[in-house]
Amino acid sequence: MKRFFGHPMTLWPSMRNRLHVYALPAPDLRSALVERQRVLKTFDYCSIQPADYLHATVQQFAVTSDEVSPEEMDAFKAQLKSLAAETKPFSVELGEPEADDYSLGVRGTITSSWAKLTAAVRDAGADTINKGQPLPYAPFTPHLTLGYAVAEGSTELIQQASDQLRAPALPPLTINEVHLIAVHQDVNRGTFAWDTTSRFPFSEPPAQ
Repeated sequence: MKRFFGHPMTLWPSMRNRLHVYALPAPDLRSALVERQRVLKTFDYCSIQPADYLHATVQQFAVTSDEVSPEEMDAFKAQLKSLAAETKPFSVELGEPEADDYSLGVRGTITSSWAKLTAAVRDAGADTINKGQPLPYAPFTPHLTLGYAVAEGSTELIQQASDQLRAPALPPLTINEVHLIAVHQDVNRGTFAWDTTSRFPFSEPPAQ
């Protein structure tokens, strides 16, 4: 029987004010994801990511907000603002939740728009806030995590409970802005949160 192997939070570097760029779900998607999270209430070995902090990672960086100079931060924000002004809103279709060894989450299809966005954000970070350090990997696919493993337990049971939940198909992840966020990790609760964000709205498509 497949199981959650260990506690993934202990495998990652401690995160306090770790800089990330996120795409955040619109209210309709957030509500639909919260509905999918109901199945996790009966599994004490998997956390429930707080609804207000559901997110899709565009890029994680190797530095915290405390380690970046004001000049580097300003340069990065300027590049994000320029990138956002040149980027049209797009959507990512999402599948139903999948349980793996460390989490329950929903995954989307990698599109050319997503690939272009992640590459540009990585390049901007490498030139500014993450200069001189190895850049963490890009996300393996667009995804939003509903809960993380906090102890060993059955992956199959979570997947079965999720599959048995009768709910309408998830709306797409609409990406019309990105957020620069200093993320806090709660190892014991198995959750991520943040205090404030810097928002970078994309350009709007031309009026019809």
